[in-house]
This record gives sequence, C-alpha cells and structure tokens, in this order.
Amino acid sequence: MAKLKYFILVLLVVGVAGGAGFYAAVQYDQTRAIVQAEQDKKEAAKQEKIKAKEAEEAAQKAKARRKQELLDRRMGRTEEPDQVVRGLTADMLVSKEMDGSTYYRYEDPTEDGIFLQPYIVRDGGGSAVIHVILRHRGHRPMGFQGVGLQTSEEDVFQVKASSPVTTSKTNDGIMEWCDQIADRETLKGMKEVADQLAGKIVMLGVKGGSNDDRALSATEAMRIRNMLDLCDILNGKKRT
Repeated sequence: MAKLKYFILVLLVVGVAGGAGFYAAVQYDQTRAIVQAEQDKKEAAKQEKIKAKEAEEAAQKAKARRKQELLDRRMGRTEEPDQVVRGLTADMLVSKEMDGSTYYRYEDPTEDGIFLQPYIVRDGGGSAVIHVILRHRGHRPMGFQGVGLQTSEEDVFQVKASSPVTTSKTNDGIMEWCDQIADRETLKGMKEVADQLAGKIVMLGVKGGSNDDRALSATEAMRIRNMLDLCDILNGKKRT
C-alpha cells in the first residue's frame, strides 16, 4: 500500500513538474531515508547506553548489599536484638526526656549545605517513630521548601517541609530548617537510599538546581539505614 502511494506521488510529480520534479522527489526520498537511518542509529545507541547504565547500577546495588551483609555479620547484627541495638546506637546521642520518651539521633552538621537528618522518638509505651530535620546552611536564605532524595535518574523522592521553616543565624551565615515526622514519601526515599547505600540530595524549588545539590556521603547513607533498622527493631520487627 505504501509503495502504491509512493508510485502515485511520483506520477503526480512527473506530471506536474516533469523529469526535474521526478529526480527531486527521488532525491528527497533518499535523503529522508538517510536521515531516518541516522536517527535510528542514534536512538539505538541511546538505548544501549541506558541499558549499560542500568546494568552498572544493578551491579553496584548488589555489591553494596553484599558488603553490608558482611558488615552486619561482623558487627553481630544477625544476633539478638539487644546486641544489634547496642551496635546501631554506638555513635548516636541517646537521651531520655522527662515525659519518659527516648530520643536517638546523630550530631548536627556544622558545615554548609543541605541535609536530611532522621532521628527516632520512642515514647514511654515503647512505640518508636522516625522524625526528620531538614536543613539548609549557607550565607543567604534560599526560600527553603525541603529536599529531594534522588536514587536514580528517574526517581526523586520529595521530602517537603510540612511544618514551619525557621531561619536562624549561624557563626558565618544562616540556617533554614524544619522538624517533622517522616511521611510515607520520606520513608520510601530513605529506604531506597538505605538499600543502595547511596543517593543524591537536592534542594526543592530552586530553578536549574542549587549549588548545594550533592551526592550523599557514605556516612549519611549508612546513618539513614541505621535509623530505619533501629526503628524496626524497637517496634518489634526487623527490617530486611
């Protein structure tokens, strides 16, 4: 059918424009075929590149999991819950409050940048809940709205400020921050980071990105994983 349409088109061109028109039509068709072949080649190369990157990311994830499993065995995290808790909280700040609750957290950052700091509040009845502090430390306010946890080119988990953002002064600049309970989106992003032990943190609401956008450090990723694991254990379930 396509060939028939093309033949009719050629007859029309020849009838209207004569031989010159015919050769122009043939040349146009050949050029279009060359351009299409080049586009197909570029698309195939693009898809091949995407597949190679996905395979590399999968290999890195598998390597990170094996490394973490080995570390868990060395640190005794496959043993009794109390032993695991002692290992997880070894470098945390643990404080008991007057209302009977216990707080588990890490030291606050002192350098400039954007941060997501999970911490746990365990009430007097033994129920543990993950909270997060979202921070931007810098030299001028950025209209801080929250952060994004990026775990792949397609996946960015938006951790939006759902409580009032406070701006306070530091020794050499300002700090914008808020403190809130981790919602479902936040926990999903944190679990992705914990599974990969890697990720990127970006500032939401900044056109073209922020100068503070960066890869999470290995320590930050591990601390996120530790908080998730600790919360599950305190609530009587072990995260796998």
